Amino acid sequence: MLGRPYKFLTVVFVLCLGFGISSAQSVDNLRKEKDVLLREIEQSKELLKRKRSSRESTLQQLQLVERELTIKEDIVREFQNQIKDLDRTIDHNQSAINDLEGEIDVLKAEYAKLLQDTYLRSSSLNELAFFLGSVDFSEAYRRYRVLKEYADYRRRQVLLLKERQNQMIALHNDIKFQKESKESALKAIEDELRSLEATKKEKAKLVNYLKSEESWLLKQINEKEAQAKNLEQKILDFIKVSSVSTQGTDFSSFQGKLIWPVRKGTIINRFGEHEHPVLKNVTIKNNGIDIQSAEDDGVFCVHNGEVSRVVAIPGFNTTVLIRHGMYLTVYANLIEVEVKQGQKIDAGAKIGRIFRDDISKSMVLHFEIWNENQKVDPAIWLQK
Repeated sequence: MLGRPYKFLTVVFVLCLGFGISSAQSVDNLRKEKDVLLREIEQSKELLKRKRSSRESTLQQLQLVERELTIKEDIVREFQNQIKDLDRTIDHNQSAINDLEGEIDVLKAEYAKLLQDTYLRSSSLNELAFFLGSVDFSEAYRRYRVLKEYADYRRRQVLLLKERQNQMIALHNDIKFQKESKESALKAIEDELRSLEATKKEKAKLVNYLKSEESWLLKQINEKEAQAKNLEQKILDFIKVSSVSTQGTDFSSFQGKLIWPVRKGTIINRFGEHEHPVLKNVTIKNNGIDIQSAEDDGVFCVHNGEVSRVVAIPGFNTTVLIRHGMYLTVYANLIEVEVKQGQKIDAGAKIGRIFRDDISKSMVLHFEIWNENQKVDPAIWLQK
């Protein structure tokens, strides 16, 4: 009869421990994501150090600084999520402690009553007299079983009481650790916010400079739009006349798993439509992503496929199209291309090198992914 509430509270405790494990795993995931973001910031800083003073380099500096801002904001959000996760775990553990305290009080009261009963039994009726009073062996055996079960019950109660006390000590230690982790996360947020403010000031300086170059910026935007439309049309023309091969049809299962087309780089222009970082009421569109490479060690195929086109396109130097079944990957702004049309190619194989801009000295790869005639965001396909 007494076993049910104890069993229920044990289940509650186990559930709370499970929640704590889940919380720890969640925090570990956040820390891994944070490490990835921090590596991107370091790459951005390396690229910024190499920039020369020019309008082109200032614009790319702004793109890198914007990326750094996004990364730092993500880090702050991750720490905030970590704190929320810790708060939930602390609340659950405190609730489990409250339940355990109630159960321990009940166990102590019942054990005190057992001790009192034992004392009364031993003072008024010893075990030998209890057995001698039996009318036959069967009754003596039954009386022996009663005494044994009573003694076993006392031992179980002692063990149960110790178990609950140990569980409560463990939960108190967990809460102490979780509160310390929360303090560390709060301190980290303060540090990140200070760093974020410094980066915002850096961005403001770059924006102010580029605002004085509005006519040049508009010219740049128009040129880039024309070049992007030309590239898009070339891709659509190719899709119309090309046949879909069955090779590489497992591409769709690699979302979030594709290797990067460069060994070390950062995304400076994201996919889709978004506001221009300097010019108000000006929207820019990107059919893929622009990756600024930190090293001149080549461009690599992201998945097994077949080289479908190697073509020169104004503004994008040499562009390579690789077919992966229903999907198509596009690598633009290349030089020294090492592949040929019709060639089978493996993931990780070198395609060529990125063109280095004479003025800004930067190397920017334009990378697209198409699902037949639909453009998709390459960033969600690449490994974190």
